[in-house]
Amino acid sequence: MSGVNWRDVVLALAALIGVYLVLSVMRLFQVGGRHHGGAKKEARSRFSGWEPYSSHQGPEPQPVPADTATMVSEPKFTEELARSNVDVELDRLRRESVQLREELARLTEEVSRLKAARNVSPLYNEATALAQQGMPAAGIAGHCGISIGEAELVAALARGGSEFERQEQDEVRDERNIQSGN
Repeated sequence: MSGVNWRDVVLALAALIGVYLVLSVMRLFQVGGRHHGGAKKEARSRFSGWEPYSSHQGPEPQPVPADTATMVSEPKFTEELARSNVDVELDRLRRESVQLREELARLTEEVSRLKAARNVSPLYNEATALAQQGMPAAGIAGHCGISIGEAELVAALARGGSEFERQEQDEVRDERNIQSGN
């Protein structure tokens, strides 16, 4: 066989990949060793109180990363971004809250009208609505074409009955006053 077999090519590629992986792992150990070894040396000198003799006075100058300005401004930027997102969300929630309050007030008013209308005959719906608005019994009777007694009854039902009881007590007092005066 004068040519190169496929088998030889595959074995050569596998050997090259193996060498590449071994070299990559060795580099990783070297990089990891530099960081850990430097940190250990610095910690030992800091806590032991003893520093090795150096030919120059003062601490060694540390290299400053080129992107220090971006490292300092990056947290400020992210804080501002987060704050602005929170402000936008808060404004949206406030607008939604106002809309919900308005809708709640409208629905509460509608429910009270429906409760009053449910308990009254359909004949007296208009009279009930007028009584809820505060119109006196005489005005309700004139507007709806019902008797004053019916208008007083509808007004009492619409206002919850407590006014009817007060009015009844006033009438009893008036009758007593009339009888005592005779």
